[in-house]
Amino acid sequence: MASPISCKSIFLLPLIATSLFFQVSNATFEVKADQALIDSICEQTQDVDFCKSTFNADPRTPAADRDGLGLLSIAINIDVVQATIDDTIPKIVKTLTDPVDKQRIQVCLTDYNDALVILKSAYKASNAANKIVDCDGAYRKSPPIREPPITGENDKVTKLTDITYICYY
Repeated sequence: MASPISCKSIFLLPLIATSLFFQVSNATFEVKADQALIDSICEQTQDVDFCKSTFNADPRTPAADRDGLGLLSIAINIDVVQATIDDTIPKIVKTLTDPVDKQRIQVCLTDYNDALVILKSAYKASNAANKIVDCDGAYRKSPPIREPPITGENDKVTKLTDITYICYY
């Protein structure tokens, strides 16, 4: 039987891939995360209040644009999963006496370790795509605004990163 983490990954990873690799073409400026941007993203989630409080509590949020918020959400998720692996599950294991519960929490530990690997890969993949967007932005953010001489390559790398991410996850 598939674990809950694996089942959720099937639904969440395409959403993450879509949001992380959304390419803003011909953008001449980037919009930093104001409350309206956070609200527009969070209103699409299952738990709007959780989403808003998560972004609003993180000091990195104001410096992020829309893509940065996607990357930030992965970074926050990595922190939570890592803390669960390092702190929460070991504390629970110490309290368990039932062999069935001990076996089940080990399944959860394995699932969380798998999730951590996936999240770290997603972070690295999205960071690679963001670097290409940064390259493009170097030509489009400040005068003189120009077309990057490697626009075709930037587009290819961004699209290939998207394909790679989707194939592996």
